[in-house]
Amino acid sequence: MPEHLEQQETTPLPQSQPATDAFHEEFELFHRHLVKHRLKRTAQRDLILRTFLETEAHLSVEELYDLVKQRDKTVGFTTVYRTLRLLVEAKLAREVNFNDGRARYEHEYKHDHHDHLICTECDALIEFFSPEIERLQEEIAKQYGFVIADHSHRVFGMCQAYYTNSDDYPPYCRKRPGAAQEGKMR
Repeated sequence: MPEHLEQQETTPLPQSQPATDAFHEEFELFHRHLVKHRLKRTAQRDLILRTFLETEAHLSVEELYDLVKQRDKTVGFTTVYRTLRLLVEAKLAREVNFNDGRARYEHEYKHDHHDHLICTECDALIEFFSPEIERLQEEIAKQYGFVIADHSHRVFGMCQAYYTNSDDYPPYCRKRPGAAQEGKMR
């Protein structure tokens, strides 16, 4: 059993969140992290965690704050920011940077490693996994006597709608009609 899970007190979920909840494990990990660091478990932190887990988008703090505010107008921006930092510490979220000047966060717990294709024109984001790229990275690291601890592979370019100047939009393209109404999350 991982060291951070050994002999930790568990805090039961609130009455409104039954044990069969799809995110039960994530809540337990978060609550153990709070206990370990002697931090309070609050309804607002639980709401922020639930809101984050319910989207697969790559959220900025501002975007998560907007989603949380739709559920509880009393939650402050600083609370969302600090809770998101706690989610990163607890290995439930990972910070990613797509060179747009904003830190974004994606799910980390029980999510497989992947890389990103990023459209520089419409901000479309495509997650992908390539065994060949992973193998090449390992070979190159071995060639240089380097041990990889972590990596981030981000490929910047233009999605099909931009480089063909076509109206045949891929589903991920933010230029396609109706994409703006789906929100600005990626």
